[in-house]
Amino acid sequence: MLTEELKEMTADAHRAAEKKLIAVLKKTTTTADYMRMLNWLYGYYSPMETLIRRFLTPDILPDIIKRCRAEYLVWDMKESGLPELPPDDCDQLPVIDSLPSALGALYVLEGSTLGGRIIAGMISRELDSLKSLSFFHGYGAETHKMWLSFKEFLNRPFPLMQRREIIAAAEDTFITFKNWIDKHELQPQL
Repeated sequence: MLTEELKEMTADAHRAAEKKLIAVLKKTTTTADYMRMLNWLYGYYSPMETLIRRFLTPDILPDIIKRCRAEYLVWDMKESGLPELPPDDCDQLPVIDSLPSALGALYVLEGSTLGGRIIAGMISRELDSLKSLSFFHGYGAETHKMWLSFKEFLNRPFPLMQRREIIAAAEDTFITFKNWIDKHELQPQL
């Protein structure tokens, strides 16, 4: 199955990105830190979703609109009550120039919803607040169901070249996300 192959082939890049994100989360001790993190997450997710939606339209993946969650980051930042931060847009995104590359990138973004609840718990404990966590709650009670339906979509038969392109895009998405975290981990605020 393609999803198993994706998991295996991207495991190292996935672990590296996850390790970096956890390191940043452990340094996120104030609401201002958290808002900066949400801002740079938005700077990655929003343009990624725009690129993905060029190829994954509702006629191909009917619930693609629901799967675009960058706006939850904006809502979370507004809910904090802190002043709006200047945009921080990622300029080193993976190349998404086809349906297979869009699927590979979406595999990474969708997979992130599974760990979101753990992240929400870490943040709410550290900040002693349940506010501004909508992004990390994924699809709420439907998160597992949404993941399974996406896996089912990905496990359809794809020609070998498309499978390779999906895997390469997923790996590149993990790598560019880790690099984006690296850029922000070095900032003194975090």
